[in-house]
Amino acid sequence: MAGFRFFCAWLPWWVAGICGSFLLPQADIWPWIGGFFLLLILYVCSGWLWCRCVAALCAGVIFGLWRTDIALQQQWPIADKTQLQIVTIQVKDIPQQDTQRSRFVAQVNLPDGRQQQWLITDYSRQEWPVGSRWEIKAKVRAMIGENNMIGFNREAWALSNGIGAMANVVKGQRKALTATSDWKIKLAQWRMWCSARWHNQEQKYPQGVALLKALAVGEQSALPASAWQIFRPLGLNHLVSISGLHVGMLAMLAGWLCSKCLQYLPLRIHQPWIYTRSTAVITAIVYSALAGFAVPTQRSMLMIIILALTWRRGYLRAFQVWWLTIALVLLFDPLASLSVGFWLSFLLVAVLMWAGDGNSKHAKWRQMVQGQWAAGMASVVLVAYCFGSVAIISPLVNAVAIPWFTLVLVPLALLSLILPLDILRTVAAYLAERTMRMLHWIADYAPEYYPAQAPLALWLIAAVAVMLLLLPKGWYLRPLCLLILLLLLGYRPPKPAFGETNIKIWDVGQGLAISISTARHELLFDTGTAYAAQSVLMPNLRAAGINRLDTLILSHHDNDHDGGASLIRQQLQPLKIIAGQSKAYNFPVQPCLGGENWKWDGVWFEFLNLPATQNNKKNDYSCVLRVISADKALLITGDLGKQGERALVDAYGDDLFSQILVLGHHGSKHSSEKNFLRTVAPIYAVASAGFANSYSHPHAEVQQLLKQEGVTLLRTDRQGGLQTTLSSRPLHWKLLQNYRPYWQRKPALL
Repeated sequence: MAGFRFFCAWLPWWVAGICGSFLLPQADIWPWIGGFFLLLILYVCSGWLWCRCVAALCAGVIFGLWRTDIALQQQWPIADKTQLQIVTIQVKDIPQQDTQRSRFVAQVNLPDGRQQQWLITDYSRQEWPVGSRWEIKAKVRAMIGENNMIGFNREAWALSNGIGAMANVVKGQRKALTATSDWKIKLAQWRMWCSARWHNQEQKYPQGVALLKALAVGEQSALPASAWQIFRPLGLNHLVSISGLHVGMLAMLAGWLCSKCLQYLPLRIHQPWIYTRSTAVITAIVYSALAGFAVPTQRSMLMIIILALTWRRGYLRAFQVWWLTIALVLLFDPLASLSVGFWLSFLLVAVLMWAGDGNSKHAKWRQMVQGQWAAGMASVVLVAYCFGSVAIISPLVNAVAIPWFTLVLVPLALLSLILPLDILRTVAAYLAERTMRMLHWIADYAPEYYPAQAPLALWLIAAVAVMLLLLPKGWYLRPLCLLILLLLLGYRPPKPAFGETNIKIWDVGQGLAISISTARHELLFDTGTAYAAQSVLMPNLRAAGINRLDTLILSHHDNDHDGGASLIRQQLQPLKIIAGQSKAYNFPVQPCLGGENWKWDGVWFEFLNLPATQNNKKNDYSCVLRVISADKALLITGDLGKQGERALVDAYGDDLFSQILVLGHHGSKHSSEKNFLRTVAPIYAVASAGFANSYSHPHAEVQQLLKQEGVTLLRTDRQGGLQTTLSSRPLHWKLLQNYRPYWQRKPALL
């Protein structure tokens, strides 16, 4: 066992090497291999301990780079267009269904013999049974998503889940094949069978059944989007899944029940701890299997197994078990460290152990209060950094919800699957339905705070402050630690100087959203789609310190331009809303009129659009906004077509001159007329479009024209969100996400 403790001593360095490898800008493995062998030689010759530790770090980096290189070779190559492919697929997991589409993960056999996992979407919503095999024609593209200041990283998610591409099924282009199965398919089919057992209760208790499916079989897609919106302000996302907390609590409950049963047996049981711990381990394995062995459940299952094997004689301390569990997870799948859930779950467990050290002699209720306090304080930094929000009443809600979910709903959900009693499933569905309704009611009044994205150094200092704050004997440092947390939460990014304008062109996929900030005012031009506004735009506006709008401009009534208008109006409460098609909305909107202008903090704003006639197409109603700051100008034309551009040239001529032009209609060939482009004479043209979009935006003809005219093209589909400042200084563009690790293909560097 001494050798095992020696093994655990350098294990943290190996783990740090793996996790740190994903931060490297380049994937050159040979210097690390050379450093590893050099350090080993130094250690053998000198016995220096630091050589052993740094060698373990190098070994972790080498392992991480090697495994990531294998995963990257399975990724679909980058191309500007989707590619039609005829492939054979096998459905690997329970399909997610909503009102618009079916989505599922499939094992794909490519024509060249390679195998990949794809995330496949079917907008015709056909049935895709788990384990079924099909020959389909699909439009395939690489797993490239939006890239802004913060938000969901699709490439990291794809790598951590082994997804090589995403594809859309061509309608009517599928042919059934003979099904085959392995243990993974059988496991998924068993989970689907378990999920279907609540079919009789689904009509009467729809939200309750959806919650039970998420808790019992890990089918989170059963919950509607409205449900996830209430979990965020309550801080309950971690409970509405088969999480590590549920696995651990259920294993403890099963072990406790086993020990009580053994006490009442007429036979004397030798070494009863073997039976109780075996019961706990088997329970953890079965429950993890119900979740499809998702990464969070793997972590808890491994930790329970390690505890069961080592706890009896005190072989390992708590943090040694923690490090060993992380090492086993990363040994199996080092790319799990790209998952936000990996960090949240492991770090919260570490915080609980850190805060609980020395408190074991206290009363149970006091330990629970201290644990809840520790988790709540750690969540302030962790959740705010990962998701850009802080649920104010999360500690209070979790204090009630954690025991209710883990001790009542989860055991009841599993019992209703095991026992063939329909009444038990009805009771479980009823209680879950009442729980969801109560959570909806609480969420209506739950406050939520949105801290701005602070510099990395301040986040690190705040993390250290939380660690000191949670020390049992750290009372004298707590005022300073609380002050640091307040500084983090109260941080606001610097505003532009008087007469200057900060321009942020957000990456919202196939759509448009531009925020324009002056010293004391905020304007947003378009919102992107409803989905993009909810998942991308709103979190990033909050991270940029934009909590209120002076003006919201909706260029015209098209989903990719104003789909998020209602959400932005509700969340940011703009003082004025201006739109190209003002009659299309059910809330007060002013029309944008050519010739209208105003001045904010020394910055000039003007509308240049011309009156539209009834014969005009929808795109010709687009608001045309020109912003002038110092000697620089920005021109935005929405989806204006070539006819409208020619009319602008006739009406305004050289007054259209702008150094920056946001290309009309995302770079469509039906916009960017040659004479208009020469009249505006931009230095930079920006195309706000989705990666590999079906419209081929920005179009090849437009790209060629820009090249001929010497205009630099910037693209959100390739580079992500962009920002610049209009001032007396030369124009300089920056990516909203500056750092690009070696495994990430977007953003392409400027």
